[in-house]
Amino acid sequence: MEMKFNLRIAALLMALASLLVTSCSTVPVTGRKQINLMSDTEVVKMTKVAFEQMKAQYPISKDPRMNDWLLNVSERISQQVFWDMPLAEWEFIVFDVPGQINAFAMPGGKVGVFSGLFDLVKTEDELASVIAHEIAHVTARHTHERMSQAGIMKMGSGISSIATSGLSTIMLDPSLSGQLAAWDRAKESEADRIGIMYMARAGFDPNAAITVMEKMAAMDVGGPASQPWNSTHPSSQERLDALHSYLSEAMEVYEEAKRLNF
Repeated sequence: MEMKFNLRIAALLMALASLLVTSCSTVPVTGRKQINLMSDTEVVKMTKVAFEQMKAQYPISKDPRMNDWLLNVSERISQQVFWDMPLAEWEFIVFDVPGQINAFAMPGGKVGVFSGLFDLVKTEDELASVIAHEIAHVTARHTHERMSQAGIMKMGSGISSIATSGLSTIMLDPSLSGQLAAWDRAKESEADRIGIMYMARAGFDPNAAITVMEKMAAMDVGGPASQPWNSTHPSSQERLDALHSYLSEAMEVYEEAKRLNF
């Protein structure tokens, strides 16, 4: 019986090692190596369905200023990320949800903004900082990576389960949720770094990313330091400090973009 368990553990370890070796990719801007076990086709298929559901659930804003800003910002940023997501079918929607300060981008090029965000952002540059951050999540394939990590952790939990009790059921240990949350915090920070470079390339002033984050820090949007240890976002103050460290490089890119294109 023990030999059978050992063979099953060895088989799982070999499968896991093979996946890790063959499924590495590189994140734009940061150059970080990541594990990606998900195909673009499958992830985009899922997110298209989710986006259509949102369009059916929420009213779509007809406010000309909001729509013009979103269209201008998103088109300019999407042009800069073409080589990071060349097959994107871009669609930009303002959802008429007053008071909701939120925005998102989905694999496949679906970008949504809730109208309440315009209570926070007062210029196109400030909106660009938010949109660039959300698109950075997509180009960095954070959705793919999150799904891949969850699958790997389930496999690892299954190995542990087999080794300790001989059970064949693979279950994710609830204690691992904190590790997934820590990965999510790292992804938010990475999207901040990528996003400020994207907005600079598109000719939007990177200082706007600082002003938006200052507003968020004042509101404690994005997580005050007192949040639970497994919060999925760094505190706004942590993110603000990091953005300051990227600003000099981003400003050089911005000045060059203005000189060449804007």
